[in-house]
Amino acid sequence: SANASAELQSLATQVAAINPPVSHWLVFHPNEKSTAAEWVVLARQILAAYTPAALFGGGTDAFFTELNRGRPLVDAMDFVSFSTNPQVHAFDTMSLVETLPIHTNLISTARTFVGICPIMVSPVSFKMRWNPNATGAATPAVEGELPHNVDIRQLSLFGAGWTLGSMKYLAEAGANSLTYYETCGWLGIMESEAGSPLPDLFPSLPGSVFPMYHLFADLAAFVGGQILHSVSSDPTRIVALILRHSTALRLLIANLSDTLQSVQISGAGIDGTFALHQLDETTIEYAMREPEAFRTQHGEQLTATSQGMTVRLQPYALLRLDRIE
Repeated sequence: SANASAELQSLATQVAAINPPVSHWLVFHPNEKSTAAEWVVLARQILAAYTPAALFGGGTDAFFTELNRGRPLVDAMDFVSFSTNPQVHAFDTMSLVETLPIHTNLISTARTFVGICPIMVSPVSFKMRWNPNATGAATPAVEGELPHNVDIRQLSLFGAGWTLGSMKYLAEAGANSLTYYETCGWLGIMESEAGSPLPDLFPSLPGSVFPMYHLFADLAAFVGGQILHSVSSDPTRIVALILRHSTALRLLIANLSDTLQSVQISGAGIDGTFALHQLDETTIEYAMREPEAFRTQHGEQLTATSQGMTVRLQPYALLRLDRIE
């Protein structure tokens, strides 16, 4: 705030006492939709001594629109950031699917004014967290109803598929860092031991994981690897994310529709035998209750020919294909 110097000095004292492993400082000002360079410079002056390896950046805690309107002085920043979500003007499932390719445009447009400065998309949420253009106080949540920022699709197969698509388009477009959701609860990727505060409206299983948990676990196994470019002939129905680490190859494919889909997979590197794991309506409860046991199951094996291979995805299914070494 206007009292930034004192606030940062107080924070520096706490950082010195706790010594947390900070990698990035993301600086915002409550009265600015896009961070002015002076606040990033000031934060660096005060905090860099305590976290010398950390990067300092700014941007907006609101939508990309605000970053575009208040283009930052990137010479003062190690990275720039904006948040995003698919539900501002429309909320039906198909509208959410249609937002996915637009992720590419967000990054390509940002590149026109940030140049090579790294781009952090933080956070990506399934619903709008707050309204940066509100003209009054936010309407309080109605007792007995889900809060405005909660969507039941967070715990659905579709939620996992949408997240895969979001990651695919942002990463392939050149985003340097992506932050998704919370950890536990109805804004996260797993449920708490206590379970949902409103189980009739958000029917999660206490102590379980959500389907999208398995997507993040699939990615975690390929830390340090690469994301390869993939193209879908119908991106409103099928989206894919291809991971490679050394000689290991993993294909993650999501059915974004409510109908069975037959998918032909071909391209460079699609050869050999693959182990298939499918998270769908027949396996979802087991995958949520016993995630580690589900992940270590031996899946069906498929062998790619010179034309590739064909797989069938149940409605809203998430498929993992691992090439057998």
